This record gives sequence, C-alpha cells and structure tokens, in this order.
Amino acid sequence: MKKQKRNRAIRWYRSIGMLGWIVFSYVLLFAYIPDEIYVSKGSEQEQFAQGLPITVYEVEAAQPVFGAQRVGAAAGNDGVLVCRLFDLIPVKQVVVHDTDRQMVLAAGTNIGIYLKNSGVLVVECASFTDQSGALISPAAYRIRSGDIIHCVDGEKVQSKEDLIEAVEESGGRQLVLKVERGKEMIDVAVTPEVAADGTNKLGLWIRDDIAGIGTLTFVTESNDYGALGHGVSDVDTGELISIDTGSIYETKITSISKGKRGEPGEVTGLIRFYPAACLGTIGENGENGIYGKLEQLPEALQEIEMMPIGYKQEITQGSAQIICSVEGERKAYQIEIERVDYHAKEENKGIRYRVVDEALLDATGGIIQGM
Repeated sequence: MKKQKRNRAIRWYRSIGMLGWIVFSYVLLFAYIPDEIYVSKGSEQEQFAQGLPITVYEVEAAQPVFGAQRVGAAAGNDGVLVCRLFDLIPVKQVVVHDTDRQMVLAAGTNIGIYLKNSGVLVVECASFTDQSGALISPAAYRIRSGDIIHCVDGEKVQSKEDLIEAVEESGGRQLVLKVERGKEMIDVAVTPEVAADGTNKLGLWIRDDIAGIGTLTFVTESNDYGALGHGVSDVDTGELISIDTGSIYETKITSISKGKRGEPGEVTGLIRFYPAACLGTIGENGENGIYGKLEQLPEALQEIEMMPIGYKQEITQGSAQIICSVEGERKAYQIEIERVDYHAKEENKGIRYRVVDEALLDATGGIIQGM
C-alpha cells in the first residue's frame, strides 16, 4: 500500500515537473521567436533558429518550413508562419515580409557629425547675482533640464542668440515660452530679472547645437546612409536631440583612449568643417542612429564594392568580422558572435559579440565610443 502511494506521488511529481517544463519552454520560445522576419522574394531556403523543438508551417500551404523549404506567399505579399511546440502546441505566428535584397556599402569609416537643434535645449537652471547682490534663478521650478524652447511670445527662436535677444528686449516684463517637454507642447510664463551687469536674464544654461565623431555604417545604392547605431543624445540631459538641420564631414582621428573596465574609452579627432569636406546631410536622429543623404562618398570608400545585406535570421553564432577605421585605415577585425536575439523588441541589442582580434584589442581595448 505504501509502495503504491509512493509510486503515485512519484508519477504526480513527474507530471507536474513535465508540465512546468513545457510551460517554461513555451514562455521562453514565445519571447525568443520574432514577431516578423524579412526574406528575399522567391527564396525557397530560409534557415531560422535551428535546433529548437518546434515545427513551422505556412498558414495557407501548411507545409514544413522550419530549416527546410519555405513555400512562400505570392511575390510582393506578406505570409504568415505558425510555430508549434513539439508539432502540437501553437506557440506563435510570425509575419514574413517578402522583399528585394538590398545592396549596400559596408562603410566602417569615421565621420564628423554636426547637429543643429530644433529650438533651444535647456541644459539646466542656474542662479545669478542680481543688482542687490542676491542669488536668484527666475526660471527655477518653471523650466526643467531637457526642455526645448521653441517660441518666445509667439516668435520662433532658432538659436541661443535668438533667445538671449528676446529676453534682453523684454525690459523685465513676463514672457510666455512655448516649451517642448517630453511629447507635450506647453506654455510656461516666466519673468526675467536684471543681473548685476544690467542685463535681463532667466538663469538658464542652454545649447543649440552639438558636434562629435562617429562611424558611417552603410550606404545604399541611392546614396542614403545610416551611421552610429544609436541616437545622438545631449551629453548633459541624456535626451535624444530633436534636430533642425545637420551635416556629416570628413574627419581625421588624432588619438584613441583605450577602453578599460568601467571606462568605455573613446575616439577623438579633427572634423574638417569646410564645404569641400561635407559628405552629406542628416535628416533623422533616431534611437538606432542617424540617417540622411550622401552628396559624396568618403575617400576611403571610393573603390569599395557593394554587398547584399543579411537578414536577422541569417545571423548565427560563431566567427564574424566588423569593419572600422581606428588605426587610420578601413580594416576588418575578427569577432566572435556569442548570442543572437531575433525578437523585434531588441532592434538595437540583438547581437552580443566578443572582440578576439589582437590588433583591435591592442589599439582600443575593445569597442569604444566613436567606433
């Protein structure tokens, strides 16, 4: 009797354990499998997430496509794949976009970047001495760090000078500032005070442009480009900069600060801010980089041939190369891809890799700012 109870208990615990493992696998796979993938039109072989205990079927044709033949939707249309755990439990549907595989230049060259803010960015509120000798800050608790001032009393301000002039000409009367705060546009009333030097001030540290060095990532056949791999944020506020205009320029690397544990390191250089060295314009500053139009190719890319892009699901763990120009010329360096996250929510953090190239490690210590 006791033996039977013990056997039933063992079977019960095994069943619970198996159920828990299946639930855990389901949740893990749901997070791992992407919401959508891009493939070449007419392609019949698409390798994706091999080795997982799932089978994938096309909704219409209901034929296996996981690591085998993908019977695609009609050219130009989206298809849908259904993923099943152990060929039984539906896990997820994946939208398949049939696209033309683009050709790009894999750049890896250094560029100088100049961005002009849309409006005037508030770095922080500050105090100044008024004519009585007291420290005051008229804008404190009204204006915040990261605010962008677009108008003063309905008049657009495009530069620091515009804002300073509007405040000085106020004569100490109350001003209404049109302020962008997060995703909202609000009106803020503030009254300038007279400083010890006789000028009207609000007590703000402000900025209307930014410059730096980064890496040109790719150039398309139509001369559209992408660079950096991350957005340009203000160094003090951390906010993504809303741009009015911008340009990229030829640059020359002058020094490298090697990365160390807790210190990212950086590339510094000389930006050639003259018309002949201007490479193109910046049209967008987004979370994943800056984008725009090239007017001329950098010298280092004049003889480089274009290559087809790779889709996310084609990236696998193992040996690969990155291209950069930290040693004064465009070169490929060895890396080891350790992890790939195919989920759409990880657009900017989808690949984890380790630098294994000794030349790059000697020069930079790894991946540093500006590469």
